[in-house]
Amino acid sequence: MWLGYGCGVNVHVSRWAGHVATTWWLGILVLCRTLCVLAEFPDTEYPSARYTPAPDFLPGPSNVTFHRGELAVLSCSVYNLGTKTVVWRRQEKSFPLTSGTMTVVADDRIQIGHVPHSNQWDLMIKNVQPEDAGLYECQVASTNKNFRRMVSLAVLDTDADATEIQITEQQYVERGDPIRLECNATGQYYTPDDIDWFRNGQRVTSDDKRGIKLLKQLSIAQKTFTSILNIERAQMKDSGVYVCRSSNKQIASTKVHVLNGKDEAETFNRKRGTLHEAREAEYDSSLQQLPSTGTTYRPSAAGIFTTCLALLTVIFQTIRR
Repeated sequence: MWLGYGCGVNVHVSRWAGHVATTWWLGILVLCRTLCVLAEFPDTEYPSARYTPAPDFLPGPSNVTFHRGELAVLSCSVYNLGTKTVVWRRQEKSFPLTSGTMTVVADDRIQIGHVPHSNQWDLMIKNVQPEDAGLYECQVASTNKNFRRMVSLAVLDTDADATEIQITEQQYVERGDPIRLECNATGQYYTPDDIDWFRNGQRVTSDDKRGIKLLKQLSIAQKTFTSILNIERAQMKDSGVYVCRSSNKQIASTKVHVLNGKDEAETFNRKRGTLHEAREAEYDSSLQQLPSTGTTYRPSAAGIFTTCLALLTVIFQTIRR
């Protein structure tokens, strides 16, 4: 009985051991399969902490000097900017001048010189004035206040350039004809930034409905800025004094006269200043077509003899009848 019982226990233990071994092997297979599946997922699903380098300023001039009226450029180059923002401000004031590429203050002379994906974040001040002189701060917006760079601006209170400005001469145009005015501003050391147009004191801008167009051309080599004012069809109200003004306040003016065009010949001569001469020439021509009042008509002797002979012939024939 004891031997039989012992054999039964041994058989039971052997079956239990086999079951446990099978379970372990299944667990190991499941674990391996799980590891293989996890290994197939890309690394981006489980990003690891990466080190982001801090922004840094590249070398650049810290002291700049410009003449009054020039375009002042304060350089600032930032490396490893990332998603942060560059801010410009005057050192003595807390309110910023610019943030990124946006101008914060109400001063259209101030703008940022930046090319996308570049390190340059230059502060540009057009028509710089002596009151603009001072210390400026280029700062990277961050909790760390050490990310800043100082640039000192000095402005000389003398004219930077003697600009020569020229405009088209006085014009006479007929109503409906085009008007074309050209203004050239040439600098000695640098090219003027812009040219504005005025008619009778009112600023002239492009207007597609009126057919008014402003064309601008820049020649860096010749240091010349050219602005051309075109009006497709002149109206009577387009008459007046036209003034072109360069960015450094140099001006030139001309007059435009719009005529009704009722007498084209008169208008043609007015354009050339020869109306009086033309009328005199016309009068002289008409006089030449008339017979001279100082000449007396005198028939020839042959004509008188022929006339008398004809009369005598008529009288003689009458007597014979």
